[in-house]
Amino acid sequence: MQPASVFLLTKKDGEFLRVIASVSVVVAHCIHFWVEDFYAGRDVVSLSYLATILDQITRFTVPLFFFLSGFGLTLQFQGKPVPLAKYYRFRLLKILAPFLAWSLLTGFRHQEFIVNMPWSQDPWATAKTLLRFLFLDGFDYQYYFVIIIFQFYLVYPLLYKLGRSRLFMGFFLLLHLAFMSPVETYLQLLGLELPKLHPNLLLFHWFYCFAGIYAAFNKDFLVNLLSRWSSRKVVLFWAATLLLLNFEFLMNIRNQKYLSDADHFNRWAVVLYCLASLLLFMKSKGAIAARVYGNPRWQFLFTHVAPFTFFVYLAHTHVLRVVDYLLWEVTLFDFLNRIILVVAGTYLLAWFAQWLLEDFPRLRFCLGLPNKPQVIWSQVPGAGLLKLRRVRTGMASRNRSLAALPSQDAGRSRRIDLSAETTVH
Repeated sequence: MQPASVFLLTKKDGEFLRVIASVSVVVAHCIHFWVEDFYAGRDVVSLSYLATILDQITRFTVPLFFFLSGFGLTLQFQGKPVPLAKYYRFRLLKILAPFLAWSLLTGFRHQEFIVNMPWSQDPWATAKTLLRFLFLDGFDYQYYFVIIIFQFYLVYPLLYKLGRSRLFMGFFLLLHLAFMSPVETYLQLLGLELPKLHPNLLLFHWFYCFAGIYAAFNKDFLVNLLSRWSSRKVVLFWAATLLLLNFEFLMNIRNQKYLSDADHFNRWAVVLYCLASLLLFMKSKGAIAARVYGNPRWQFLFTHVAPFTFFVYLAHTHVLRVVDYLLWEVTLFDFLNRIILVVAGTYLLAWFAQWLLEDFPRLRFCLGLPNKPQVIWSQVPGAGLLKLRRVRTGMASRNRSLAALPSQDAGRSRRIDLSAETTVH
């Protein structure tokens, strides 16, 4: 028996899990070409099938993001409740500003479609189509996560207190399973079908968010799950759910389902796999904490990787398209090189943008970058040569007035002036 504190999620745990999930999302998008190739050819002795197995391993990523969102937001509400108006003003703007900024940056890919819409013939219907395209479909395929999180923030203050109840946990689980695969297969046998709902609605992902809320309210929830399971049983359970994922994927494509239906998060098997992955992490977190959290070699994960996961999620497809243009081959070398270049390139872009916009906090906020720089870039030799600087009127007169101060205060004034050089020029 391990102490109950081992099974509680901490801030370090959340940051570490975000890093793993963020990198896994990028990897999944990098290898999707080979998944499509396996879907078309179905050759199990191929690089494409290995990519498909790796893709299935990453199925925990988006549900984990939703779980952490519900868990972290509930802990914040418990520690420091905020007025409803202030909550909506901060939370909705925090997700809406980066979403609109990156949609604008991505909009050039759809400019022909947008320009050719019938604006003069039917402006009202055209505007509604554009808004649906922006706020429900998304200008880029990974923006659906931001769209769902926005919906989650909208309803959270109204429903978060339900997280105390095990009854509602069971209810939302059943509701979730009622709309997940393979329910539609069983309904087809009866001549029925599920209602046609957009897949980017919160309904299809709410359970993962609510599970995070429930875990925050009921901190013994994970303890009760893990205290009776040995590490060996947890590993075997995780391996079994992974095998189930891959078997279900093979059966789905054999039954000629579309790839988007055969390989997505809306499956019963994914729910089991997410639970098994969480149990595996919680069972191993003691060893991870001892080897990673306190090790100076791994601190960059918490200072230079975890704070940029949101930016990386929004920006990585642009880097992927550049790499796709440069590396058009489909060899094993290209398979590995694409993953390395896209992951490293996206984080390099994040660090460069953070450094370049150090004096522009509002612009950083709109791009989904951290509020505060993690590195004092002014101390890096040569780093100020290309950096953007905010120009403020009256600075020259301020410097002249400081220079005119008596010699007694000269040292203090120089210190003030030097400290200001890192923020304003």
